[in-house]
Amino acid sequence: MGNGKENSLTILIADDHHLVRQGLRSLIERSQTQYNISDVATGEQAWQFISQYQPDLAILDISMGDLSGLKVCEHVKRRKLRTRIIFLSMHDDVKVIHRAFEVGADAYLSKSEAFDTLNQALQTVAAGHSFISPNIESELARYRAATTQSLLTAREKQIVSYITQGKSNRQIADALCISIKTVDNHRTKAMRKLGVNKAAELVKYGLEEGLVV
Repeated sequence: MGNGKENSLTILIADDHHLVRQGLRSLIERSQTQYNISDVATGEQAWQFISQYQPDLAILDISMGDLSGLKVCEHVKRRKLRTRIIFLSMHDDVKVIHRAFEVGADAYLSKSEAFDTLNQALQTVAAGHSFISPNIESELARYRAATTQSLLTAREKQIVSYITQGKSNRQIADALCISIKTVDNHRTKAMRKLGVNKAAELVKYGLEEGLVV
């Protein structure tokens, strides 16, 4: 149920533990920001509420009955609803965290540090930015880097390393005894996999990942 405040940001809390929902509500209400808070116990209820009312923010647990928080987030992003999604979970598996952002999460927090970071996350996400708990940010960055590198073939990594050194397609082709067209194909595939559109971004990636011939 809502708290009756008007002209304030609306928040939905979805968690299958009553005490957790009440604790989060109490924690949020301590802030100086005015929020209109509602809460539900299952993923199904969360999706019904979001699809009907489109609150500004939804705080979701990962596991909530038959419809997980991840599925709820997928539905929200697929329908392009205005609600921004914050995951608050005991799951600290970096693969789960990575998956949460893959499906469109705007923030991810660990329940163990909610007291310190929840209100900061709410303000950050409400302002249109993403947020991740400081204690898992570096681990996620390492996982993403390793995952991205594993997507590139050995030849693609080799091409990127030459590009990082400032070599032209002609120079790379001569060094590897392949055609310029083949170099360009590998370069295009690598850029597509890495999600970059400019050579400068490819060079930046190569430098950050330490790719060398």
